[in-house]
Amino acid sequence: MDFGHKAFWESLVKKRAEVERFLYCVETRAYQLILQAQNALWVLDRDPDAHESGDCSGYGDETLSRDVSFHSIESDRGAAIDDPLEVVLREKSVEFLEKIRSRLARYCAPSGSKYHDERLEVIYAYVRRAIFTEPALMFLSQSYDSVMALLSDDNLDLVTLEKIWNAVKTLCVHDIRDAVDDVLRANGEGDYVMVLGGKVFKEASGEEWPLHVWGHMMAIYHCYSCLRTTCKTVDEVIAMTRFALFSETALSQSYMKYEYGFDGAKELILAGFIPSDIPLSSPRHSIICTDSGSQSFGPVWEETKRNLSLYGSLSLNDAKAQAFVNGCIRHPDLMVILRKGADGRVIRSRPVVWTSRKRHARSRSALASVSWEKTRDVVRCEDDDLEEAQPSGYDHEKIADCLMVVLVDGGEGNMGDFVRKLVEIWCQVYHVKDKKELYSALETPFVEAGELEQCTSDQHEDTLNVTSAYESLWGTPPPPWLVENPNRFRLATDSF
Repeated sequence: MDFGHKAFWESLVKKRAEVERFLYCVETRAYQLILQAQNALWVLDRDPDAHESGDCSGYGDETLSRDVSFHSIESDRGAAIDDPLEVVLREKSVEFLEKIRSRLARYCAPSGSKYHDERLEVIYAYVRRAIFTEPALMFLSQSYDSVMALLSDDNLDLVTLEKIWNAVKTLCVHDIRDAVDDVLRANGEGDYVMVLGGKVFKEASGEEWPLHVWGHMMAIYHCYSCLRTTCKTVDEVIAMTRFALFSETALSQSYMKYEYGFDGAKELILAGFIPSDIPLSSPRHSIICTDSGSQSFGPVWEETKRNLSLYGSLSLNDAKAQAFVNGCIRHPDLMVILRKGADGRVIRSRPVVWTSRKRHARSRSALASVSWEKTRDVVRCEDDDLEEAQPSGYDHEKIADCLMVVLVDGGEGNMGDFVRKLVEIWCQVYHVKDKKELYSALETPFVEAGELEQCTSDQHEDTLNVTSAYESLWGTPPPPWLVENPNRFRLATDSF
């Protein structure tokens, strides 16, 4: 590139930057005027970085475009042909449009669900949340009266479609919760701004959700750990976890879990016990010979007994939770420490709740003559240990307003046996004979109330369902090339 061409190129780049700055100022001012007209300048005060926005929604960002190359072909008859650049830009626009449409189609509920229409309203609110903080998109939205009118417009340019796609895919889990709240709040009170025919509220209502609503959240976001950060009470943690387990929704579990490999762990959690963890068992008993140092005469034998412990939380509003704790206190193998709320009094089932203790002797045979009760080498559970029982919730903060318990198993067996003991106590609380009946007793009220809808479908049916959802949403079947890979094109959830 010679000097003249380089100077011309630099002048073009400079002019483009000036035009972009001018357009940004115009869009920003128009944005301010739109908000001012609705008395909604509070939108400008929102902190976009108030919540972390990690890429763990469970949806990939792979391209959906066809593997096709576009080349200009010389016409020997002089007929007009498309500019190759325009063809590529048009195809790129189609790619972004299909990304948006297929992503939203995957959020849909099965067509037979009683909550199908409610899910659609949540999807619209989700898009409004993506639009209302972006000046250019908010300005654009003034030309449309609904979400569907905007996204059904085949004449949107590439830049606009890319902005919509980026806004939709980067919404954090808290924005999704707010979108659900926009739809389900019992009244329309509070500050709001109108976007594409719907209200986007400034503050969440704080209303308690019915169980099925968590299905809307999980259809859009597939990370259990992130969903937990939207829960402000232990009751919400319990409800969200119950829905995930009852519906068998597959959520990623990055650092918080709701599925464990122990028999009965599912029923234990469904009953309302939220464990901090259910670790693998460690050896309960060991004997070793140690060299106690130069000041000792000969070796010292050391015998260690270890108990298994579980830290967990329950609801303060569930009478059966207190009945469960009372059953644990009465159990001969278990020791319990509990506290009701952050300011509650610490209650111990025994004066000393210990997790391990040791006794020492000069010979292995002499260990039996040393009383366990007189040994001073004991690891005790302290009051501060109850903080580990508090569940992690909103913005990763601990939820202290709960029934905190530390359960210690001083009996025999491994962690699986410990879990089964706790499930047996829950069976006594619900007056059932085994975990199968316990599961039924826990599930039946939600099924009868219509909060759980069981749907079974294989991958082929998933593809048919989402194809139907796509056609229902956009009035046209999806392009054949979009459905070729069913792993990229399937309903987010199959059950409620």
